[in-house]
Amino acid sequence: MDSLLGQVQSGQLRALATTGPSRLKSLPDVPTVAEAGYPALQDVTWFGIFLPAKTPPAIVAQLNSAIQASLRTEEVKSGMAKLSIDVDAIAMNDFARLLATESDRWKGIVRATGFTPTG
Repeated sequence: MDSLLGQVQSGQLRALATTGPSRLKSLPDVPTVAEAGYPALQDVTWFGIFLPAKTPPAIVAQLNSAIQASLRTEEVKSGMAKLSIDVDAIAMNDFARLLATESDRWKGIVRATGFTPTG
């Protein structure tokens, strides 16, 4: 979004909708695809931090706590806002559900296209 934001704000481009579940703070007048009548087109960009599977739970908890705290600071929020990113620091269980849901969703989409890897 960051690469197009200036063009949208200047009127050079017209944003028809955004794909997230809620309107972007940087484009509050642009509806979501769901608001535009296409709820199935919703898609979000997400970022996560992954650790090796055998990382001790105490280390995972310590890192999670530090990451969650940093994502809630004004410095990080304002830095991300400059990139048109609305920070939503979710709990690890919610992130695990997001990963499972996204995996199932995209698996179905890929299968529906008939795509098969080659090579």
